[in-house]
Order: sequence, then C-alpha cells, then structure tokens
Amino acid sequence: MILPMIIRRVIAPAWALWERSPYLRHYRRLQGTQYDPPEVIRRRQWEKIETLLDHAYRTIRFYRQRWREAGLEPGRIGSFDDFRAIPLLTKADLRGRRDDLLSDPYRQAPLHCKKTSGSTGVPLEVLVDEDAQQFKRACTLRSDEWSGWRLGESVAAVWGNPQLRTDWKGRLRNALLDRHYVFLDTLKMDDRAIGDFADALVRKPPSLLFGHAHSLHLLAAFLRAKRPNLAVRPRAVISTCMVLHDWERRAIEEVFQCPVTNRYGCEEVGLIACQCERSTGLHVNADGVYLEILRPDGTPCPPGEPGMIVVTDLVNRAMPIIRYPVGDMGVFGGRTCPCGRGLPLLQKVEGRVADYVVTPRGDLISGISLTENFCMKIPGIAQMQIIQEEVDRFVFRLVKGPDFGSESLDAVRRHTAERFGPTVRYECEYLDHIPPEPSGKYRFCISKVKNPFAQSEGL
Repeated sequence: MILPMIIRRVIAPAWALWERSPYLRHYRRLQGTQYDPPEVIRRRQWEKIETLLDHAYRTIRFYRQRWREAGLEPGRIGSFDDFRAIPLLTKADLRGRRDDLLSDPYRQAPLHCKKTSGSTGVPLEVLVDEDAQQFKRACTLRSDEWSGWRLGESVAAVWGNPQLRTDWKGRLRNALLDRHYVFLDTLKMDDRAIGDFADALVRKPPSLLFGHAHSLHLLAAFLRAKRPNLAVRPRAVISTCMVLHDWERRAIEEVFQCPVTNRYGCEEVGLIACQCERSTGLHVNADGVYLEILRPDGTPCPPGEPGMIVVTDLVNRAMPIIRYPVGDMGVFGGRTCPCGRGLPLLQKVEGRVADYVVTPRGDLISGISLTENFCMKIPGIAQMQIIQEEVDRFVFRLVKGPDFGSESLDAVRRHTAERFGPTVRYECEYLDHIPPEPSGKYRFCISKVKNPFAQSEGL
C-alpha cells in the first residue's frame, strides 16, 4: 500500500497544483463540514440559494423571463417555502432553451459539457464551469471514501462504453492518479468478456469495484454460477447509476465478501446522495445540491412518503439548474444517521417516474415493487422486463431458466391479475437475453403510460 500513500501525499497534491485545481482543498474542508449540525448545513444551503438566485436573475435570460411571468423576484424569495414558488425546470426546457439558460459572463469561457439521453433517448446537454467541476470532484471523492476505498488505490469498473484516453498524458494520469486499471464494458457482457474481467481481478485484486448496480449483480451471478472457486475480494464495492435492489445487494456482498456502498446521482448535476459506512440511508450531498421530494401538486412530501425528486445545483454558475425534476422517485428519512454526519438522509430512491405502472383501477405501482413482488415470484425465470404499453396492456419480456414450464406461465397469469387487475391483457416475448440501454444500464420496468408524477414534471 506504499504507492497509494505516495499518491495521496505527493502525486495527487502535485498534480492538483499543476492543474491549478482546488479540489483537494475543497475535499479537506468538506471532510470537516459533513459533521456540522443539520441546522448549520441547512442555513449554509439557504445562503447558497440566495446567491444562486441573484446570479441567475441578473445573468440568465431564461430565468429572468420565466420568473417575471410568475411574478417573482429573487429579493422577495426569503425562505425555503418561498423557494417552492419558482417554476420547475423541465427536460424540455434544457433541450429547447439551452442557449437562453447559459449565463452571460460564461458564454466565452471554457466549459465542461455533460450529456445524457435519459429514459426518452433524446439527448440533452448541461454546461458546467470549471470551479463547479472541481467542487463536484471533491464532493464525489468525499462520498466515495465512505466505502473504505481511499484516493490512490486501484479501481476496476463495470461500465457502459468506457471512454479511455490513449495519449501519453491520459495513460500517465490513469496510472498515477485515477488508477482505473481494468474495465468491463456493460454493452459487451458475454461469458468470455466477463470471464476475462474476472481473471484480471484475480491477477490484480482492486481496492474498489465500481459500476452499474445490475451489471455488478450480473458479474456476481456469473462468478457464483460458473466460477465458484474464483475468489475476487475487493476492499469496497460502489454501486451507482441505477436503483440497487436488496436482493442484488445481498448477492453482490455474498460473492465479493464486502459491503456495497450505494451512490445516487445524474449527469445533469452530478452526485446527489451516497450511502455512508453505517448503511442507514443515503446522505444528500447538501454542499452541492438542494433536494426536494414533492407530490404531484408541488407540495413537499413528509419523511416516509414517496415523491418526485427535484434538485437544485448549488455550485454550477455557467448553466444553473434550479428546481429540476430528475425523473426519479425518492423518500426522505425522518431520522439522523448514527455516523454523526449532519447531512440530510434519503431513506431510499424508488426508481424512475417512468417506471411507475398505472393500473386500470388508478393505482400507482413502483417498478421496484414489481421487481421484488412480481418478477421474483415467478419460478423458472432467469430474467424479466415488464413493459406497460397501455393502461390495460403489458408485454413481459422473458428469459427462460432451466425450470421454466407451465407453472411459470400459471404464475404469470395469477400475478398479473392480482397486481394489475383481472381485465389486463398481456403477451410474453421470449428472448435469449434482455439487452441493456445504450448507456449500459438495465431497466426492469418501463411504463409508456403517463402518471401524475410524470405529468407534473412535464415529461
């Protein structure tokens, strides 16, 4: 462990100095402020919001126009309750008004471009200024180290279409700083690729195994079924980009013999929340974002009630993201964490708004609930995806397991009537495997029927 220590104490600080990056200074400060009392953290958030609103109104024509139409001025927004009067920023706004959302002083500045296609397949871009980029880097480093991994230690990643720099500077940076030494491309996860990746993990055990939640589960399932004697023992596992189901967590921890740290974020704003070592929920990255969980009518959800996640980026000045529904559902926790951090707690993330099924009876059922209380109750299924085409019509994409048979089809019929109602029609589509999305992520449930949360978000 000598090299990681040298990287932390010598190489990383020298590299940051050469890059003129303040991220390590931010990181050291964030290490201390995470233990501030909740009221201190909340007061600091409000101070950042006031500064952000003033900046947005003065320098961004989109917000100036939108807020004037709503009869709002930053000086009259004096509390978190007032803040909720600001209209939501939709994905359609980001796609159609990008130039109007760019702050005037940053129009000629070098900016970082964050791209995402989300669940619609239509790309959108967010531009981030350099100062914000380095602060976000520090926030992510702080949360990643809650897993037990430390800066400078080696990383193996399970990721979709990894972009690797092949020039000498990129190779040098990766070898001495980033330390990503092997990737498994989630878009090419056949038995040979997974086997080669597993062999690499044994030859050179990583300190951290990092990747999409379901892809990590597929890796664990492969090792358990086809390479049971292969011992892969990272110090830490970080799961991100997708909802981590309890049954996936159990399988991953059993195979790799270490706890999984669940991390939540999106490309538009970066890190939103992350689990700490006590695993009682996900701590909101309150230094970088302000988080709301709302009902369809815009009122706040109390702890324990699921609602749509609305996020405000507190640090990006180039293209401020203010009251933006990310497309996910979440639940606030109503307790403090025994770790001692004062950062707010998300009890859980419940998946995408678009993954909520609307039944003919008018009920809303989350995709997570269906995965755990529908798919897993059908015997003989190796993999399943639920697609709601209409309120009363579903397509079930099935990968047959060795025990698939008439009992499996009977269970599909029985659970469909029980969960969705007796009038629902469905058809089964049989596949050899269910492919991931272009991003490399997997979706267990896709609803093409608008629900109240999607309508209120303008999706």
